[in-house]
Amino acid sequence: MYLNYFNLFGIEKYLMRFSTHDPSKLGQKFVDEPELWKQTEIMTRNVLKNSGINYVEVPNEAAFYGPKIDVQAWSAIGREFSIATNQVDFAQPRRFDLRYKDRDNIDKIPLCIHRAPLGTHERFIGFLIEHYAGNFPLWLSPEQVRILPIGDDAKVLDYSMSILNELRAHQVRAEIDKSSDNINGKIQRAEQMKVHTMFVIGKRDLEANAVSVRVHGKGNLGAKPRGEVIADILASINERRS
Repeated sequence: MYLNYFNLFGIEKYLMRFSTHDPSKLGQKFVDEPELWKQTEIMTRNVLKNSGINYVEVPNEAAFYGPKIDVQAWSAIGREFSIATNQVDFAQPRRFDLRYKDRDNIDKIPLCIHRAPLGTHERFIGFLIEHYAGNFPLWLSPEQVRILPIGDDAKVLDYSMSILNELRAHQVRAEIDKSSDNINGKIQRAEQMKVHTMFVIGKRDLEANAVSVRVHGKGNLGAKPRGEVIADILASINERRS
């Protein structure tokens, strides 16, 4: 699952940090459950080895209630983040007297697993903002498409609105700039806000049922048929292209 996340978000450098206990500190720094520590650490170590994932083992840094794996990732500028964690908990099930019956109808105490695949929402969003420097791929952009009508011609505005409504009907995060600014000002503002894709709409586009496409950081890609452009936008989002 983590490898899928790394591939999806373009994370190339990562490491699993496997924290284990110190047997001499049982009952002090760590829960006094020697057999549980031994079994769970062996199981976790085997999983990491068999998966082929890069990992390091760090003694004496487990949580007091059990071993853990912290997922470390590096942003594009080389800064390290702890973006996720998986922890085994021996303490909480006993504290709450949790029990289940096994196949032989014998009462057993379960283990609790604390699992946050992407860590806290705010921390992971912070990582992504730094990793992409705000230049998100289309599927991830807060504002995916901004429509920029040229002038205030009523027919051009109506055509622009119809495109906006079509995009929103497909859950595309789209906006329209109806300000009185000239088109260069509208483009500059969208570029500064790092809007991924801009649709520049003028009379020629209206007459040809087309859209003039700009992409942040790439500039003008030229006029294309409206249906083709929208189909490509939807495919790019659905396929989560980077």
